[in-house]
Amino acid sequence: MANHDYVIANQNGANTRSDLNNALSAIVSNNSSVTAPSTTYAFMWWADTANDILKQRNAADSAWISILTLSTGAPLGGIGSTIQAYDVDTAKLDEDQYWTGSQRSADVVDNDGSFDLNAGQNFTCTPSGNITLTFTNIPDGQSGTIVLINTGGHTISAAATTKVMGVDMLTTITTAGTYVIGYISDGTNVRVYNSGAQQ
Repeated sequence: MANHDYVIANQNGANTRSDLNNALSAIVSNNSSVTAPSTTYAFMWWADTANDILKQRNAADSAWISILTLSTGAPLGGIGSTIQAYDVDTAKLDEDQYWTGSQRSADVVDNDGSFDLNAGQNFTCTPSGNITLTFTNIPDGQSGTIVLINTGGHTISAAATTKVMGVDMLTTITTAGTYVIGYISDGTNVRVYNSGAQQ
């Protein structure tokens, strides 16, 4: 553990050598010490061993910025906190992807007619009474299907944010039968359309 003022005084050879060794020791150890260096410079490092934190001096040489935990290397504050560890199998959200494996979610059973789009993409609904087609947590651009098994011929209506495509859709799916209803969301509304009754 060492820190140094990084000033090499005019002195005899042995003292100059000792001073240089102390300065080099401070450099290679990032000024590791329980106390901050007394002489500071913009952008210098300090391994604060009392608090287990690697710190760096700011550009104005007026304060220390906490960078990471010394014992774990974990980033602190906003610095580095958004860096994702490298993983060849991790998709990047800002680039086109070429999938080599299956990308799907399991079917979600939801019988009350209210579909949480955070829960999944495809749903199966077997109502036991009248329902209103409703969607919650509506993202922009999600699409999927609802298998509606309306064996009881229950009345199906639509919430204000559920936009029905086709004038007879609700009448059709109120008739007893099994239907595949497609949907696509735009962040505010969900547009639904019907495939017709299963044969």
